Amino acid sequence: MTSIVRATLAATLTGSATAALPSFDSFVLWWHGRTYQENSAEYTERQSLYESRSAAAEQQNSNPERMWVAGVNKLWDWTDAELQTLRGWDGSATTESGSSRSIRAHGSFLQQKEELPAEKMWMNLATTKHVKNQGDCGSCWAIAAATVLEAHYEIHAGKPRSFSAQQIVACTPNPKQCGGDGGCKGATAELAMEWVLQNGCAEESQIPYEAHDSQCTETAPALMMSQMMSSDDGKPGLSGGAALGMTGWETLPKNQYEPLARALVERGPVAVSVAADSWFAYESGVFNGCPKDAIIDHAVTAVGFGVDNTVKYWEIQNSWGDDWGETGHIRIQRHEEDTYCGTNNKPEVGVACKGDTAPVPVCGMCGILFDSVVPHFG
Repeated sequence: MTSIVRATLAATLTGSATAALPSFDSFVLWWHGRTYQENSAEYTERQSLYESRSAAAEQQNSNPERMWVAGVNKLWDWTDAELQTLRGWDGSATTESGSSRSIRAHGSFLQQKEELPAEKMWMNLATTKHVKNQGDCGSCWAIAAATVLEAHYEIHAGKPRSFSAQQIVACTPNPKQCGGDGGCKGATAELAMEWVLQNGCAEESQIPYEAHDSQCTETAPALMMSQMMSSDDGKPGLSGGAALGMTGWETLPKNQYEPLARALVERGPVAVSVAADSWFAYESGVFNGCPKDAIIDHAVTAVGFGVDNTVKYWEIQNSWGDDWGETGHIRIQRHEEDTYCGTNNKPEVGVACKGDTAPVPVCGMCGILFDSVVPHFG
């Protein structure tokens, strides 16, 4: 973000008072064009939800030691079931071939001795300048994977290329019901990475995002030829992800700070898992509203890390549109030591694989260190 925006946010955070939140009637009429019939059962339900969130926001904004500001957005009158569609990824399960796809052993990250910089951002990439909106489809896993693949392709090839999130949603198999039942009902970024590695991926212009389930359109010959022609070495016979320069993907060591930070410095953006059930009121600042115990239920893209005054943070690109948060992004507090740890006591309430109910440890604000996935290009 620009220094002007940062200064504005800092002024907001340190201000002695916050702007009054609009009434529900104002929200309906002016903010998001709702068409609820006044005095109907739905109107009453939505009003109750909105007013409950307004009260919570006012409590947050009245805290003189707050690090982030709550603000009205398009999600404030959504039901819990509707909000659940904006999440839907655990990432704790990998495909059976996941470990064999790793090009570099997990230990290699821990063996690096170079000092990490204070800040690293990938905001110059084409994909980080365009925030996707998943709509009411639980496709965060596919959008996070597509965003990360776009970033690494651009870093590797020196030019941007889109990856069709819709094709990933429609075509990625999910036989173990990891992250949900597949498609808009959830899956994992690992499954998405493996599908693209094996099959390649159409561009967004070829299979646009629809925000709902659709029939799988496998890579047609014309699309395959386009992928082959985009290959850096131009060698014939390349197929699947190899035609795009993709050689594999890797899950980073769980609940460890340095592997994620080093991957961001040395590789590029990373698909990460988070607990996002408390993100809906976020407007600006460094978010620190997740307790240590967290249910991981959402996939997002880590695009860097930095420091705001003395507060360290991860820069996260979400998939709820650019009219949410800081132009579609959220900064969450970053703990350099693996000390902010708790337990996911209900992985089945999130989106673990079917039958996975044993509690698992999670570390980092909103569990961000729990599971991270990066592709390999080269």
